[in-house]
Amino acid sequence: MQPEKPSRVSEMRQILEQEILDGAIRPGERLDERALADRFGVSRTPVREVLSQLGSTGLVAIRPGAGASVVRMSAKQLVNMMEVLIELEALAAGLAARRMGMAERGRLAAVHEESRAAAQAGDIQDYDRLNRELHELIYAGSRNEHLEQQAKFIRGRMRIYRQYPFQHTARPLKSYNEHDLVVKAVLEGDSDAARTHMHGHMTVGGSIFVDMVVGMPAIGDTE
Repeated sequence: MQPEKPSRVSEMRQILEQEILDGAIRPGERLDERALADRFGVSRTPVREVLSQLGSTGLVAIRPGAGASVVRMSAKQLVNMMEVLIELEALAAGLAARRMGMAERGRLAAVHEESRAAAQAGDIQDYDRLNRELHELIYAGSRNEHLEQQAKFIRGRMRIYRQYPFQHTARPLKSYNEHDLVVKAVLEGDSDAARTHMHGHMTVGGSIFVDMVVGMPAIGDTE
């Protein structure tokens, strides 16, 4: 059998990583090498490589004799990650206000306007999608690749557990109103205001997230 092409390994990793981040493969779920090999039509060697790569990102735990499984984070770990994300988001907004280009500002304004319609219509999934895009536009606008990568990674890791936080009563409209202050500050180039408003927005959202986490027994507190 010829060795698998590196592109195939990359493709498999992207698929599994997305399924984990989307919650299709749940925290604690076992990743069987043979079943994955059959699914992708490959040998077990590239499957092991993919699992090893996912292990290096912290998404998968590999234990001798027990195989691989999706990492199940504790409530403490999730709260710690939220604390870091709040500061990264605030920093990104402040930098974006200074560095974001005109085309990016136009897209930010457009996404913000689309999210208003979704919030008013109570379209939770569409608002969630637009919310992610809005935050990622701000990450990119910070012109700090390390910050962008870290913020996306943490947000992705926590997304497994969030399950549409905007299902709280009136949260989409409140979130939109908080975004409105952030977006206006970014568009006006007011770095201090953008940072302050984003920190406030993320702190409110973080409090809701923490309340959700402590009430989710499936997560467990493994520490």
